[in-house]
Amino acid sequence: MKKTHLAILFIFVSCTYFETKQQQADGLAKKYLDSTLKGSDKYEIIKTSPIDTLRGGPDNEPDYQIITEKIDNTYKIGDSLNKKIANTKNNSEISILQKLSKKNYNKRNMLLEQSLQYLLGYKGKPEGWIIEQTYRSTNSIDTDLYIATFKLDEKLSKVLSQQTTKK
Repeated sequence: MKKTHLAILFIFVSCTYFETKQQQADGLAKKYLDSTLKGSDKYEIIKTSPIDTLRGGPDNEPDYQIITEKIDNTYKIGDSLNKKIANTKNNSEISILQKLSKKNYNKRNMLLEQSLQYLLGYKGKPEGWIIEQTYRSTNSIDTDLYIATFKLDEKLSKVLSQQTTKK
């Protein structure tokens, strides 16, 4: 009988003590809004998005850096060729420069396509969590909806940044 009571007590305590990541993120976002909006009686949450992984970008990835460097070079070459075309009087030289310019333009487009494919397939290192809450003021003056986007740390212990936009 004691074991049954202990088991029931353990289940009750564990269900109320342990929160899902979604519940932790919701609570952290709500606490942040409470502190910045001066109390929970001044707003109501309309909708909360599911928590999502915040991932780092590809800017420090060597493969991506190589592609972007090549793209930058095609822009520099294109600018240089356009200046030469504008300053050249000889039609045969202009024709050659235009062919080189077109070849450079095609290379740039190919690199831009590679960059896009790289970005579409990129899964960066997880750096935390992101969640959005839609809320509105409960006073009668401001009836607009606002979307607050929260970036949270990996442990769901603090808000790293927050941005609010009017819907």
